Amino acid sequence: MEERKKKPTLEQIRTLHFFDIPTLATLAGLETRTVYHALLRQPVFQRDAEKIVAALARHIGLELSLEQVDIVVWEEYQVLWTIRASSNAPGEEGSTDAYHFVYARDQQHARTLARKWLEQVPHLSHHSYTACPNGFQIGCISIPGYIQKEGCLLPIE
Repeated sequence: MEERKKKPTLEQIRTLHFFDIPTLATLAGLETRTVYHALLRQPVFQRDAEKIVAALARHIGLELSLEQVDIVVWEEYQVLWTIRASSNAPGEEGSTDAYHFVYARDQQHARTLARKWLEQVPHLSHHSYTACPNGFQIGCISIPGYIQKEGCLLPIE
């Protein structure tokens, strides 16, 4: 974590070496919103972060690598997953639903973490898994969509 604080963010680099976000996205071969997410310090995939840094280096004429630029990448985070267990197939009337939430690396990890909970509701045999990277809010309680892996207190099975 100390290393992260020493690296400049994309926003800090942009104040020194202005770049147009849509142009950088085009140079990187990515959607504009991916570059915006990186600029706003929202997680992007590591391969996309590497493309952004490579395009930025070419654009401003400096040698840069991902090790020198602070870009938040999904690989350092776990995403909130909603697990829905129901008694009938999705869309059928009269179904009973139960929900469980876990932070996981991917759907397979979410399945592993939800296994013990699902064993407690065997009558709810239809399961669906939905990633919720934007989180959600229940009343005044805000549930974050992702957490850093190091800060995660969930057991990794």
